[in-house]
Amino acid sequence: MNRNKSIINSLPIQDFNLVLDQFGLEKTWYSILATHLNKLDRADLLYILDEKEFKNIEIQNFDFLDGLSVGEISVLYEYSLAYMDRDKRKEEGQYFTPDDVAQVMAKKAQTFPKNKIWIDPCSGVGNLSFWLIKHQEDQEDFLKNNIYLIDRDRLALFIARFILAVNFQKNDSRLFDSIQSRFVVADFLLSDNLPKHDYAILNPPYVMVEPDVRFETSSARDLYAYFLEKVIKTSTGFVSITPQTFTNGQKFNSLRKLLLNNFTNLDVYCFDNVPDNIFRGIKFGSKNTNTANSTRAGIIVARQNGNKKTFRITPLLRWRAKERQKLLDSVDDFLTEIKLREDMFPKVQKDLLPLYNFAKKQEKMLVHLVSSHPTTFRLIVPSTPRYFISAVKCEVARTSFKTLYFYNEKEMNVAYLLLNSSYMYWWWRVNDGGMTISEKTLMSLPVINEMPTSNNLLSRIELSEKTNRVFKRNAGKDNENVKHDPSLVREITKCLFPSYARALELVHNNSVI
Repeated sequence: MNRNKSIINSLPIQDFNLVLDQFGLEKTWYSILATHLNKLDRADLLYILDEKEFKNIEIQNFDFLDGLSVGEISVLYEYSLAYMDRDKRKEEGQYFTPDDVAQVMAKKAQTFPKNKIWIDPCSGVGNLSFWLIKHQEDQEDFLKNNIYLIDRDRLALFIARFILAVNFQKNDSRLFDSIQSRFVVADFLLSDNLPKHDYAILNPPYVMVEPDVRFETSSARDLYAYFLEKVIKTSTGFVSITPQTFTNGQKFNSLRKLLLNNFTNLDVYCFDNVPDNIFRGIKFGSKNTNTANSTRAGIIVARQNGNKKTFRITPLLRWRAKERQKLLDSVDDFLTEIKLREDMFPKVQKDLLPLYNFAKKQEKMLVHLVSSHPTTFRLIVPSTPRYFISAVKCEVARTSFKTLYFYNEKEMNVAYLLLNSSYMYWWWRVNDGGMTISEKTLMSLPVINEMPTSNNLLSRIELSEKTNRVFKRNAGKDNENVKHDPSLVREITKCLFPSYARALELVHNNSVI
């Protein structure tokens, strides 16, 4: 079940909206916090209500925070921001980290040296910080001495301070007051007066921006790249969650270079967005009819640990909703030690690493077979794969495709087999795995020397083009494709790569579990 959606549906949201309409954003949240504190029946915390923010604040009949986790409070806050200003919320590109993922990140932070200073540089209401503190031996002491929360949103920081004080007050009878200096209202990217720190835990905004020459990652034109750059240059290690787009694409070369040059240990976890998604919340602020969060996420764990460099990465992981916890518990099992490069962080699974190394040694790529001018030898490749890739000789009724021309029939047939096998689909997921097949990924496909060709298979692929047409509606239009029977794809793959056929077949699956 999508827990983040369910809390919105289970709350009396119309009543919540009425409170927002009546009091505005800030007074609503002060009222919500005061109401929650009253309902907690904890005399040791009532001093918090002496704060000026709670003066003349109305206590609500309903405790909107009752039973909510910190991640769910984050979702509710996100909802309130979008309700008050949908366009601004969309522009800011912030998605709060679900509790289960925040716990994974907090556990990764446990592998860092102890008694160091952490920052959460875009903390929101503090769900990442909460779980980081939760995993400490002395939670109250860590909150008082070992962490700073930074955000431009003063209200979010106040809520975070409230949540953390309420949950971790133990020996300090006025913890809410004692930790005030640990909550810093600042623009992390632009401030030169940040708290001194060792490590960072963060979920930065995901939004396209104009190039900013103040950053080495300016060419990325993405705010999360700027945040990671600042963290890299001010910290000796970090744990972050971002889109996994940084693993590929030329525009992220500078970010990958910074990561490789500044850390000796990198673990990169890559997550697909189907059938389940790491971010299970709603895209508050979206004007599209589809409000599901479709971000393909990546978690980076970066450390400096001696002179030996160890770089590991997972494939682009898929899982079913019911398998979510099992995946998060076992996510380290999918890491593959591999040489990461500035131009690419290849997302390779362990059992196909030998094939990847073999493929990279091949002398030819698809680009060497393709003519820059039209010929009679032609293949059409639909450019928006999901679970399969096909190359066809016949016309297809769709708007997005790439036409490849070849010098002769033999080279066309070689490409025909390669592109219709699981090998091409796997290569795409290793190098990209997003919405479309880039020309770079397609043309970089290694062509196997002395590759076997089968006239029988070639004939069967041609027949399949006629009998296995499928249609998918997108933007009000039916887009045609050819989806070969899996048994045919298996045969093609087994013919070309007998030692890896089974592993390549599994790449199409809905789940790695």
